[in-house]
Amino acid sequence: MSEGHVHVTERPLAEGDLFVGRFTELLEAAQLVKRGRPLVLVFGTPRVGVTSFLNHLETELASNLAVRRCTANVWTEPLRETLAALAAVVADPADHAAQAATVGPSDTHALKSEADSGGECVFLERVPARLLLGDQGQVWVAGVLSYLESHAGLQLVVAVQGARPVSGSLLSPVLTSLPAVELKGLSLEQTEELLVKAANNRLRYEFDAMRRVWQLTSGNPYFVQVFGAALIEVHRMGGRVTANAVERSVPVVLERGAAALESIWSDCSIAAQAVLSVVSELPGRHGTFTRNDLVGASQPQAANLREQVADSALVELEASGTLEKMGRGGYRHTLEIFRLWVSKYRPLKQLLGRGKVYRKVLAARGSGARATTWRGVFGWAGVVAALVFVLLLWNSRDAGRTLVVGALPTATQPQVATRPPVIPGTAPGWIAYMSKPNPDADWDIWLMRGDGSDPKRLTEDVANDQTPCWSADGQAIAFVSDRDGNKEIYTVKVDGTQSLNLTHHPAEDWTPAWSPDGRFIAFSSYRDGNWELYVMDANGANPQRLTRNNAADYAPSWSPDGQRIAFQSNGDGNWEIYVIERDGTGLQRLTDDEATDSAPAWSPDGQLIAFESYRDGNMEIYIMATDGTGVGNLTEDEYSNEHGPAWARAGSRLLYYTNRDGGWDIFSIKVDGTEKDNLTLNPALEQRPVWHE
Repeated sequence: MSEGHVHVTERPLAEGDLFVGRFTELLEAAQLVKRGRPLVLVFGTPRVGVTSFLNHLETELASNLAVRRCTANVWTEPLRETLAALAAVVADPADHAAQAATVGPSDTHALKSEADSGGECVFLERVPARLLLGDQGQVWVAGVLSYLESHAGLQLVVAVQGARPVSGSLLSPVLTSLPAVELKGLSLEQTEELLVKAANNRLRYEFDAMRRVWQLTSGNPYFVQVFGAALIEVHRMGGRVTANAVERSVPVVLERGAAALESIWSDCSIAAQAVLSVVSELPGRHGTFTRNDLVGASQPQAANLREQVADSALVELEASGTLEKMGRGGYRHTLEIFRLWVSKYRPLKQLLGRGKVYRKVLAARGSGARATTWRGVFGWAGVVAALVFVLLLWNSRDAGRTLVVGALPTATQPQVATRPPVIPGTAPGWIAYMSKPNPDADWDIWLMRGDGSDPKRLTEDVANDQTPCWSADGQAIAFVSDRDGNKEIYTVKVDGTQSLNLTHHPAEDWTPAWSPDGRFIAFSSYRDGNWELYVMDANGANPQRLTRNNAADYAPSWSPDGQRIAFQSNGDGNWEIYVIERDGTGLQRLTDDEATDSAPAWSPDGQLIAFESYRDGNMEIYIMATDGTGVGNLTEDEYSNEHGPAWARAGSRLLYYTNRDGGWDIFSIKVDGTEKDNLTLNPALEQRPVWHE
């Protein structure tokens, strides 16, 4: 790799390091201090870059104020410790650590005459959010403000380890009224900027790869840096980073980020650790759960998590930002890589074996509960036997679609649900999609009937064949393949014959979309040094560039009349849905939300556009009018992520792919949000469905 930016993982960022995002927050915090606000709070979850932010804030304030740093690691009595630390750093910044252990609140006024407090700003770091709960937080704020009033010209910036409290939270109400800045994870676009710039633009991240890094890290700058460093080592000579490469890097990131992940774990109380271990083992939840899920899940695992313990731990984890509270009583992990670490290295069984302190918190059942436990075992055995009997009857009814009742799931055999039998051909049309048997395999293009029956593999190549789209007459499929060394647009007949490379270009070509009249194919390409939209003849001739900007433009979708194309772009600093005329004119932005909006799909009647968005916290399928109004959440499934909407030709149903049932499966849903059907319920990974009737 050439000299230049690198991923910094061993220390906070200093002046001169690549600093991505946070400029709005930096300006806001600096303005609050320069305007004389005595107390400013900076909220941030672990490893989200608070110290790096303070380093740059110190540089920003250096010309106006004398900035001093104070790190307090022991907070047994929050107010006393805070005032002692402040008094010490004001009296003698070179030796504040020693004085903080001896100076108490009663001594602080005596130090006023010794302190040169005019034009000073003290950064107080590492204040745990859980110590500012309720009345304790109100006393703390009142005491600190009183101290600052007695020291003219002295201001305080407090870095709080946790999420910014929302209205109605259990944090002290007074905290919500103080001027504050919250550092959240980087956006999807900022994550891409950090990954690409730190690699000196030598790596090209596929959109799915970059998005997967963002999903695993929630944009946490430290873990984005760790992922980036790991991926640079794999791609030393540069090149393309795929989603598979990201998945293979997860164990490396867990190992290299172990100290940081262990630190997050250590900052949690024992009750909070128990909760994290319990919910990390919930099947099919993908890091989301409810309080009832939590309490109920602990019982079959030789533990009985008491409700009051669970409630207290949930408050703590929400305050620290480790968990995020969702609608309808749900919670989810704010850092997916931490959830994976807990699941692997801190399983509940390990906690129960560590000593009495964990067993006491979890109220592990003794002999007095064994009779109840055994009754439960026999009861569940009866239920399992009944289910097996029903499944056997089901199998006997449909010899054409066999359901195999296998052994009970083990640690190496994931539990996969089964579909009720279907009658082949009862749903119209055919669905093309990409599938692979496991995460390490290559993608192939498959076909199945509209009801999910009769799956057939269309391509079989030692390469990745992805993102299929139908020709207007249903006789051919365009797709993307790297079989010639880089991503190209290919077509193939539906019988698997006449595979043809249309693009033949050394740059990456991606996301093809066949025009309604069958004459053209729109696609995105990196051939001009940036992801732009192009249109070519259906035989690959006459490629013409449609978009010309510094943004990344992906995923074209034709209007039914072939006159306009919807697509996703980060031209305004965030992924949004846009529309452009067939000739490249008339650019119009349809969505305007701080969350990611992507993968548009135009309805057959031309009245609606479906798309995927993170605007409700997880990826869901939404529908809006073609002018961007009337946005509504179609899938409303907070426990999973839904991607890739595709319309049935009749317009009454949509396809999408989701991890709702534990893997990646293709679902069908009615336009009113009812009748969700899993069409591919099996251990393989199926994605990017497109329907042709």
